[in-house]
Amino acid sequence: MPVGMSWSEVLTLLPELCLLVAICVALIAPVLPPLRAMFRASHAPLTALAIIALLAAIISAVALLTGSAGLTLPDHSVLGGMVVVDHFALSVKIIIYIFTLLVIVLWSSVTRSQVRLTDGPDYLSLVLSGALGMSLMASATNFLMVFLAIEAASFPSYALAGFNKQTYRSSEASLKYVLIGAVASALMLYGLSMLYGYYGTLDLVAVAQRVAAEGMSVGLLMGVFGLLIGIGFKLSAVPIHFWCPDVFEGASIEITTFLSVASKAGAIALLVRIMMTLGHFSSGEHARQILLGIGTFVGLVGVVTATWGNLAAYFQTNVKRLLAYSSIAHAGYMIMLAGLLTASMNNMQPTEVAYALLFYLIVYAFMNLGAFAVASVVAKESSSESLDEFAGLGQRNIFLAVAMGCFLLSLFGMPLTGGFWGKVRFGFQMWNEGMWWLVVALIINTVFSLYFYLKPIIIMVWKQPTSSRVLSVAPAMYGVIGIALLGVFATGILPDPATAWAKNNSRMVFMMDLPPVDAQATLPSGDPVIASKENVAEAGQ
Repeated sequence: MPVGMSWSEVLTLLPELCLLVAICVALIAPVLPPLRAMFRASHAPLTALAIIALLAAIISAVALLTGSAGLTLPDHSVLGGMVVVDHFALSVKIIIYIFTLLVIVLWSSVTRSQVRLTDGPDYLSLVLSGALGMSLMASATNFLMVFLAIEAASFPSYALAGFNKQTYRSSEASLKYVLIGAVASALMLYGLSMLYGYYGTLDLVAVAQRVAAEGMSVGLLMGVFGLLIGIGFKLSAVPIHFWCPDVFEGASIEITTFLSVASKAGAIALLVRIMMTLGHFSSGEHARQILLGIGTFVGLVGVVTATWGNLAAYFQTNVKRLLAYSSIAHAGYMIMLAGLLTASMNNMQPTEVAYALLFYLIVYAFMNLGAFAVASVVAKESSSESLDEFAGLGQRNIFLAVAMGCFLLSLFGMPLTGGFWGKVRFGFQMWNEGMWWLVVALIINTVFSLYFYLKPIIIMVWKQPTSSRVLSVAPAMYGVIGIALLGVFATGILPDPATAWAKNNSRMVFMMDLPPVDAQATLPSGDPVIASKENVAEAGQ
């Protein structure tokens, strides 16, 4: 048992510990003499190790979320209040782990042969390390942990972007990623130092309470700006989005897929927690006006990001760059909605805004995974990522053509797909909060995006193929694409189960100096005590 931690804390952090153990085994086992020959003969043992670790993390996270298997119920602070394990964090972690698992299956089926056997341990440990950092981003409630979690997610991503040593594009992408990431990290660290200098604490809840009591300050503005730079970098938000298209084009396609969803899931969860906490502890008209200004600024950043992503995608002829700008646009949609949280969060009940974002993360993971999976199959068979390689795909493999069309239309927001309900919920929440200008921006951007989402579909259907050879698809890839299709239509035709799951698990807690997990109290209903303004004050007494 780690020094200074109770068994309850260890169990609460079990999903992260599963990944941590797998990372250590992946790095150590291949150099041990009895195991060296086995691990150097094939990627299969390490691939199985990564899949088992992710399955264990998923199972433990689900057990924590449901309170089954004797594990500690969620909604507790651990590690001295630096991390909180609540329903919202666990839900985002489950999405990240499942998506990472499917990405490893994608890698195993498409590009595993491009990774040397001696590089396999490094590759898989970096993927798991990135997932670990993104998982911590969803739980961080202390600005020191926020910084460490973002860096823990970023450093493996830098290496993975440049892991393909056979092309100069990969090295160029990694270098751009590192340089822009270094600037973003420096600005974020400077902003956090300003918050600490003004408020004397790195605890998110304590800062939110001080903001509510003292109002506007230069430290708050500079701190929030620096913090948004760091989170915006992970979300590829304008104006620090330039790394995204180049990295997506230069990195191998499964890493592009991984960064397009998992990285954004962790970052949007962190942004939601910060904005929700600031809104929850606001009191008085002056504080509300300050936070409304911050929320409006975040919403404007989302509008600019979505608009830039959609317009830039018009001119793309490379499928990975097109999907990169698409991911920038969808990050913009999520940022637009996150901006409402400072104005809408008035009590501990989960807001409609939070559950709408959680629902959208589920849908976005399915449709983006599917689009990249089809693109990876075409790129592998044609050795090119040009949109022209999709010419006549309907004649060469009707399943891939239909699947790609469904994923692209879902990204657009076509009815009967999950993307439609995601955008409808976004629009309703924006309208309910009185932000009609965000609704207008959402509709205009959605209409603009139709052109570049239809372009690959037109090429697949009407353009004659240069080759009549039928594209072969590995059985595992049929499984990945099939799961993505099922997710897109299940959330589109029958959205109620996913909606109910998102509503039930969007609950977020705000804790400061409360009893740790092994000293939890329960209400008569059996629900854990959740810190609100009142019981935080009582805890302080």
